[in-house]
Amino acid sequence: MWGDVAIAFLLAFIVAFMATPYTIKIAQKIGAVDVPKDQRRMHKKAMPKFGGPAVILRFSSISWLFTCSYDNGRNTKLNRTR
Repeated sequence: MWGDVAIAFLLAFIVAFMATPYTIKIAQKIGAVDVPKDQRRMHKKAMPKFGGPAVILRFSSISWLFTCSYDNGRNTKLNRTR
């Protein structure tokens, strides 16, 4: 059980780590960045506002992992005994 949880966290980290730079590039291409124009903004440089796809991809990959690894008690080829 804990091994499955550790694998899920590791996979989530890897997917988010790999997807985030691509979403930053996409955000810059489509103009989804917050440019500091006044004193109200706390950032000194432009910050991308397009982090949703990386989070959705991470959640989808973990959901897919658990859906494929657990069969919810159904009698499949994986859990048949002779």
